[in-house]
Amino acid sequence: MNICIKNGFIITADSNDTCMEGCVIIENGVITYVGSQESAPETAADRTIDACGGIVMPGFVDTHTHVPMNLLRGYADDMALMDWLQNSIWPAEAKLTGEAVYWGSMLAMAELAAAGVTCFSDMYNFNEQIAKAADDSGLRALIATAVLDADGQGERRLQKAAELFDYVKDFRRVNAAVGPHAEYTVSPEMFVKAADLAAQKGCRIHVHISETRGEHDDCVARHGKTPIGLLHSLGVTDLPVMAAHCVWVSDDDIAVMAEKNMSVLSCPGSNLKLGSGIARVAKMLEAGVNVSCATDGAASNNNLSMMEEMTLISLLQKGVNQEPTLLPAKTAVRIATINGAKALGLDALTGSIEAGKQADIVVIDTSGIRYCPKTNLLHHLVYSGSDADVALTMVGGEIVYENGRITFGDINEIKAKASEYAEKLFSA
Repeated sequence: MNICIKNGFIITADSNDTCMEGCVIIENGVITYVGSQESAPETAADRTIDACGGIVMPGFVDTHTHVPMNLLRGYADDMALMDWLQNSIWPAEAKLTGEAVYWGSMLAMAELAAAGVTCFSDMYNFNEQIAKAADDSGLRALIATAVLDADGQGERRLQKAAELFDYVKDFRRVNAAVGPHAEYTVSPEMFVKAADLAAQKGCRIHVHISETRGEHDDCVARHGKTPIGLLHSLGVTDLPVMAAHCVWVSDDDIAVMAEKNMSVLSCPGSNLKLGSGIARVAKMLEAGVNVSCATDGAASNNNLSMMEEMTLISLLQKGVNQEPTLLPAKTAVRIATINGAKALGLDALTGSIEAGKQADIVVIDTSGIRYCPKTNLLHHLVYSGSDADVALTMVGGEIVYENGRITFGDINEIKAKASEYAEKLFSA
């Protein structure tokens, strides 16, 4: 299908942070033109979408999620991370089934699509069901099998991680990664095995790093190295590493991350709610580290709003550093879009609105009060915007959400099924 999106304020997130009034032309799912309507080539559009002066922007890239955890939203709040994990989340997750994971993931797909998220990166178990949900929804996904061996099940999980690559090979928009969970659940030997598998598959490594002060300090006590230092000593950082959280990384860690082209998956909302702290994002950016932002799971956030994370990551850096010029609005948009695509190794494909890229595009309705007066729509998006303003989400030119409705399923069925399986997790 050929589509023309006209009358838009286009935030491209290209290398020059270009913004313009104009139109976007899409042919067979690929962007073929971005520019003024007056200069647009003549094309026979199967559908013309009038943005009515609203924002046309790249879809958000949520780089660290656990989408089945939508089933656990609100189950265990106001708790410290390890207490939350050990006494609430892990016992509930032990009751999970493939069917439960599928419907929890579908609930997340609906929430992501409605929030303008076109691509997400996940780490969990029952990954075939997550991949199926992503494929059924049409969203773009990079899914990592969580590998940990603290319970003696490392080899089994490593095998599951290897099997996922074959499972997703025929899906249009789903790829696999390897996810050694964290230093406190993965032995050095298993980190090496996970890295070997990632090297064999030519994929990325997705790992939790220095999320809490206790995690960071305990690693130093055990190994004489920080989590980043440990991974570096094991050769893991020679591969493309996606490091989630990075709240307590040291200056030396940041230097290694920059040198090794690691990407940070910052989760400001989740880190605030769990009392984990505030990552030194401005310092990382200054050092040349690629920083993206993410929601984490809905059990710890408790939503999948990238608009919220984009705002938080900017405001927190201004506040904790007492410097209002840090992380301006245009940088926050890049962190939530093209930087996320780069973290996933997909920046040649998505993350910005440029000719030749996939049409992963969101239209934001700016007719509401929060956008008036229209002094600077990019600034309004970051500092005033809300998920409620998302009018349309498309992935590869296919519309997955429009005017309050998902296009890939019955939302009432999804909510009913998710509620049914969630109830079983909460029962004694």
